[in-house]
Amino acid sequence: MDYFYELFRSLPRGGPGDTQSTRKAFGFLKNLPPEPRILDIGCGHGMQTIELAKLSMGTIIALDNYQPFLDILLKNAVRDGVEKRIILKNQSMLEMDFKNETFDVIWSEGALYFMGFQNGLKKCHELLKKKGYLGVTEAVFLQPSVPKLLQQFWDEGYPDIKDVPSNIALIQNEGYRLLNHFTLPQSSWTESYYVPMQQSINALKKKYPENTTALTMFSECEKEISMYQKYSDYYGYEFFIMQKQ
Repeated sequence: MDYFYELFRSLPRGGPGDTQSTRKAFGFLKNLPPEPRILDIGCGHGMQTIELAKLSMGTIIALDNYQPFLDILLKNAVRDGVEKRIILKNQSMLEMDFKNETFDVIWSEGALYFMGFQNGLKKCHELLKKKGYLGVTEAVFLQPSVPKLLQQFWDEGYPDIKDVPSNIALIQNEGYRLLNHFTLPQSSWTESYYVPMQQSINALKKKYPENTTALTMFSECEKEISMYQKYSDYYGYEFFIMQKQ
């Protein structure tokens, strides 16, 4: 696990995404209060957290259970002059203890799946104020059928993955009105995530040339990169923007 975190500490972000997509998604939120209360679940390095601070005048609780990620977030927030409106909270999303109907906006880019998408929707519904907003990216299949090898890959990594229509139905069944959704560009996976990951892996392989544990973990990450290179037309991240009914 230490090698995993050493790799991910070196990356600009902890998963696929990009600032332009964050801005686009936030643009669908209308009639927010002047200083909204925002929760960013599984914030990681916090690139989107900082962008949320720039896009609003709100106070943002940045929640993650890995302190080094929060430390990176704080350093970058100070650099960008938004640290006074970001509150760091080291806590697992499975142990959140906020009161119900606390937040105007809840955000989670590439993290809510850890709770299970449906469970995450339920929890966020409880925490949102009436007519509050939820913005979340979720891994989805982009085609009605996918190659067997790809299905096996996702069965091992995230068996709950669904297609876009199935997720839309889930969102509506959990008491939300879907405002909009869009697929993240492939550059969110490549330039923003996998290219720097491969560069870091190459450097770490030289650092740990005979460490079987480390090399096995790096190999698994490279398998993930290879799968996306082969099958990027079949899966991606969908940004869902919704409002509590």
